[in-house]
Amino acid sequence: MATKEQRRMIDDKMTVFVNTWFNGNYKAAFNDYDTDRNGVLDKEELKRLLMDAGIGTGLTRWLWANGIIAELDKDGDNAISWEEFLAVHDTGGAASGSSSGRW
Repeated sequence: MATKEQRRMIDDKMTVFVNTWFNGNYKAAFNDYDTDRNGVLDKEELKRLLMDAGIGTGLTRWLWANGIIAELDKDGDNAISWEEFLAVHDTGGAASGSSSGRW
């Protein structure tokens, strides 16, 4: 389980990344990284998102991905659905996929 500081670091980096590359639209980011278009981010897709957001290193990114999936995967499919992804940030802009909250 991630510490409070680690969660804040992930949140900060993800927020900057989504704001910079997707104009704050988390749904667009999710869809971009869902490369097989199956509606979920599997571990490889999540690792690519983490890499592009500057989270972890080549040696640690799989650990980050495993930990994130373990915390967010509520249905046990070993992947993150849009609903599970959305649950980690405020839902004020959920309909459009934008968020002012944390990832």
